[in-house]
Amino acid sequence: MYFTKVLSALSLMAVTASAMPHQLSSRASGAQNVVYWGQNGGGTVENNDLASYCSSTSGIDIIVLSFLYQYGNGNTIASGTIGQSCYISPSGQPQNCDALASAIKTCQSRGVQVILSLGGAVGAYSLSSQAEAETIGQNLWEAYGNTQGNGNVPRPFGSTFVNGWDFDIESYAGNNYYQYLINKLRSNFASDPSNQYYITGAPQCPIPEPNMQVIVTKAQFDYLWVQFYNNPGCSVNGPINYDQWVSNLANTPSANAKIFIGVPASPLGATGTSSGAQYYLQPSALASLVAEYKNNPAFGGVMMWSAGFSDANVNNGCTYAQEAKRILTTGSPC
Repeated sequence: MYFTKVLSALSLMAVTASAMPHQLSSRASGAQNVVYWGQNGGGTVENNDLASYCSSTSGIDIIVLSFLYQYGNGNTIASGTIGQSCYISPSGQPQNCDALASAIKTCQSRGVQVILSLGGAVGAYSLSSQAEAETIGQNLWEAYGNTQGNGNVPRPFGSTFVNGWDFDIESYAGNNYYQYLINKLRSNFASDPSNQYYITGAPQCPIPEPNMQVIVTKAQFDYLWVQFYNNPGCSVNGPINYDQWVSNLANTPSANAKIFIGVPASPLGATGTSSGAQYYLQPSALASLVAEYKNNPAFGGVMMWSAGFSDANVNNGCTYAQEAKRILTTGSPC
């Protein structure tokens, strides 16, 4: 996905663009609304308080923290910057991450799942071997799973644990090894039977997927929020290839994965510039697209990039995230 870090001096300018909250239906099982948070760009700055996106009026069911974008090639601890303040070093040591850890707990207490994403459009990541992949997978569990203090690597969020791990892999290097990383992660889930963990991914829409095809067909994913934008021929500015994605996953470990419709949250969301506006759906058009696929057994909901673009895109008193949630629950936008 597109992302560009901006200077922290920009502070919270985008917060003023947030809508007065509409009352939305309480969170329940069914189609879910997924929003990426943690990278700023395209003239937007997200609210650095993650918990502000987890209120009952936010319209958000799952928040994806982005990104851990440096790992592999000998580095077995994933690192990166999440939000405007939290930096996790290549040794796993956190800087200014306490507030984020607290906000994650707040979100979870409000019924919002928090997923930690690896990859992104810009980064230094690749896998060089099965052994390296498995070590990284184990370290991700020990750093961010509910290990109850049992582990050998630093825990950037302390006792706080995430609800799963997301893979937005936009480079092909070493992708045949991700199945081993994911399998190692999954092998730890049974050690914490009181919590449910998820493996999610954000493939682009072309089939075969240029970077993640081997990953999504060799490893087991629970949710796949396909980026139906930035790729002519399968994006939302024309007929999307949703049904082909269902077929693409058949007879693979991800055959039962829920497939989400991934969209940019504003005209700037696709690329950070006006050139990507062709891939933006007005709320009424998003409602029509959801109606077309909502009865598909594979349908999981909507994913959007990203929280900052949603905040800056207010229509009828609703952010784009609120619009999407209203569509998922009622069939109509605000």
